Amino acid sequence: MAQIDLSVDPKAEYERKRMTSEQAAGLVESGDLVWIPSSHTPPTILASLATREKELRDVTIRSVIIPNMGWFREDAAESWNLQVQYALAPDNRQALADRIIDFHPFSMINQHKGSDTRPDEVRGIDDLLIVVSPPNERGWVCVGNAIWDAVSSARRAKRVLAEESPHVCLTRGDSWLHVSQLDAIVPGDRPRMGAPDPDPADFPDVDRALAANLKTLVRDGATLQLGLGKHTTAVTMLGAFDDANDLGYFGELTVPGTLERARRGIITSRYAEVHPGRFVACHLGNSPEDLDTIEGNPFFEAQSYEHTNDPKVIARHDDMLTVNGALSIDLSGQIGVYTLGPFVYTGLGGQLAFQLGAFLSKRGRAVTVLPSAAKGGAVSTIVPRFEAGQIVSIPRELADTVVTEHGVARLLGKSVRERAEELCRVAHPDHRDFLRDEARRLYWP
Repeated sequence: MAQIDLSVDPKAEYERKRMTSEQAAGLVESGDLVWIPSSHTPPTILASLATREKELRDVTIRSVIIPNMGWFREDAAESWNLQVQYALAPDNRQALADRIIDFHPFSMINQHKGSDTRPDEVRGIDDLLIVVSPPNERGWVCVGNAIWDAVSSARRAKRVLAEESPHVCLTRGDSWLHVSQLDAIVPGDRPRMGAPDPDPADFPDVDRALAANLKTLVRDGATLQLGLGKHTTAVTMLGAFDDANDLGYFGELTVPGTLERARRGIITSRYAEVHPGRFVACHLGNSPEDLDTIEGNPFFEAQSYEHTNDPKVIARHDDMLTVNGALSIDLSGQIGVYTLGPFVYTGLGGQLAFQLGAFLSKRGRAVTVLPSAAKGGAVSTIVPRFEAGQIVSIPRELADTVVTEHGVARLLGKSVRERAEELCRVAHPDHRDFLRDEARRLYWP
């Protein structure tokens, strides 16, 4: 395990652990479990690891997205057991559909509980692969603006293989490791992972209606969490939160437009219960301007998702407002977040954690935003009931509030019949009659 040893000479320790990517990749052994936290893919080390295919056997590589290093092949399975947790990349989806790689269900709640408490049942991390900044004069390296569980995993891993980059954004919070905790330091030059914010003028009218309906639910002083997605991005950039005062932020990540609300004084975290006066996430910022705003700024605090995605911590915010997307919802309130039937389309991420945390929060509200229809209106995203094989991400017992472009459906505390009526009311007009007929067939005598 990676323990801090502040008695070492940091410069000597750094020089002792510097090595080539081939040497670092050579530390991985057959049978190892390799963990790569999201946004931490070290390109040089991973490329060198892939070249060892013929000499390695049964190496499990687990990450949110698996980069295709030429190993999405049936005949590579003896060497690599590839496990993806969030099939956002099209090649990952296809490899899953082709059964070349495996899926690792991932709620981001107590991810390491199994290996921490039942090591005889659940494998721990052998090799942690991360990207870090060059060390400062005291020997500390930063894991950047997207820390996820890089720091907490380093405390558990047998070996920590770090690729250095001078472009890592230096953040405040639990985002630093000491060179004594690293086993390999490989020179690298991975650029910052930032992209320009989208132009609000490009968002369709559906998103403008979603933003307008969501705005009616936002109260001064609430603590926000926004989930990844084009619609959560759109409602943020289209002003859903712009009329509120002193909002807080405690989330897993940020979507484009979130930090702009902090720059404009809309998000101040003045009344946040857990980290007052701090904007907290495990992935901070999106655009290059965001990263410039974050760097060295004490207002922005990076924390592991073992903290940000803990429902007990989330629930300590009395006015928690979570806003997340979905692919579909049935008339009883069950929510499908990341699959179309059994086909994996994205991943659950922290959505269950924040749904549960908001549900437990004193005055919390968990909002699901989704357009009422897909494929140009041809397919309703609100369905009578899920078909066989559909993965239910949020059970109906946690159903709360659903926002479409046609209104707000309030499901909390309602019966199945009442929920069906609420959801039919906000469904796409072309599908309402069908949904009402099906609701009556399913839930009325």
